[in-house]
Amino acid sequence: MTNSNRFTAALPKLKGVGGKAPAAPEPIAPPATEISPPMSSVAPSRKGKVVISAYFDPVVRQQLAIMAIRQEKSQAALMAEALNLLFERHGEPPIAKA
Repeated sequence: MTNSNRFTAALPKLKGVGGKAPAAPEPIAPPATEISPPMSSVAPSRKGKVVISAYFDPVVRQQLAIMAIRQEKSQAALMAEALNLLFERHGEPPIAKA
């Protein structure tokens, strides 16, 4: 028996149960004391910052991770350093911070 046949076969039984579809239950609102302000999904360290991303070969990510471990710096700190070197090379002020 296919799904459509099974559901079609059940329809007469449902109609005989009162002829009406059951009423939807009233939604229950939480008490006013339980409502809290929406939580921010942004970490405090990321407020006021934006994401800059690019696609590279996986070995580039691996090398960056290894450099970060060897230099005991975060990958973000190394990226800021790289961007500042690029800015200086092109006559711009080094403004990137991790």
